[in-house]
Amino acid sequence: MTIEVNKIKEIYKGHYQVILDFPEPQDLLKIIEPTYKYIWGFEHSENSIEWAKYTHSIFGKPCKENFRVRNINMEYLVETNSFLELIPFIHDTVNLIQTNIIPPYFLNMDRLKGKDRYDLLKSKIDYLFEINMPGAIDYTPIVSPNRTFLENVVGKMIASRQ
Repeated sequence: MTIEVNKIKEIYKGHYQVILDFPEPQDLLKIIEPTYKYIWGFEHSENSIEWAKYTHSIFGKPCKENFRVRNINMEYLVETNSFLELIPFIHDTVNLIQTNIIPPYFLNMDRLKGKDRYDLLKSKIDYLFEINMPGAIDYTPIVSPNRTFLENVVGKMIASRQ
């Protein structure tokens, strides 16, 4: 099977996908739209190997000294401008959605698949895009309801490779 890169396809009615060939984390600067308010990260893992001090809470109660954790799986919501500052430190897989609306509690990315996933993202948070960028440089799919946005991303990626 041949992977077609930089070609926009409608994968579900009103949702388009492009597969980028081997983007690196700094290429997120060409993809993220600074005028959109939030980056929603999901399936994110912190401290996957080493034990580290933890200063937040567990079971709603603040942690005391000497509390250590590893393999924290989480979602995060951060303002776009703050996320842009983190890009130089990205060395792992990132799964992101960019939106102007805080996702409601019932949007659980682990449970949403296929057309229903993208229809809910469009109707509930008016997402701009979803990207799944592997930690190792590889093909990277981006899904968006905005074909023009994807055309601009492809144009920026091609121009930067020339």
